[in-house]
Amino acid sequence: MLKKQGRFQDVRRFMMVFFGAIFIIVGYLVTYEMGLPLIEQAKASKNWPTTAGLVLKSKVVSHRKSNSSSSTYTAKVSYQFEVEGTQFESETVWFGGDISTSNKSMARETVKKFPIDQKVVVYYNPEDPEIAVLEPGVFKTTYFYYLFGWVFLGAGILMTGGPLFRSLLGRKKTE
Repeated sequence: MLKKQGRFQDVRRFMMVFFGAIFIIVGYLVTYEMGLPLIEQAKASKNWPTTAGLVLKSKVVSHRKSNSSSSTYTAKVSYQFEVEGTQFESETVWFGGDISTSNKSMARETVKKFPIDQKVVVYYNPEDPEIAVLEPGVFKTTYFYYLFGWVFLGAGILMTGGPLFRSLLGRKKTE
């Protein structure tokens, strides 16, 4: 019986470390490969050159999961602009603005602010003009991926750290 409990604890410890490692990897990727570059682009966009643009599409899009009664909303705004004779099209209103929320009014306000056929000022990355934005700078939603990634990192560290720490303590006691 004691042997079975020991095996069960070993399997449980392995599973915690395994899933904790997955959380750490996902957290790292979301934080440092998605979130941090988004924040850096948002900060840099305030100093990008500008050009004239034209809003092509502007609408509120709702998403509903089949097993849910609630919906989330996002504003879909696309615009075209020209840099050095080349036409570009983008959908980025602000960095982090593509997050869907249950707040329909936020999406409505964005659509109202950028109606179809409106002329807009487009901020574009001089090194890669395909990257453009209508509202430069950092907003609350810009931090979403960065903070979401840290939640996964923290959970992964707790999941792996506890069992590893306990196994190290157990080895020190037996020595």
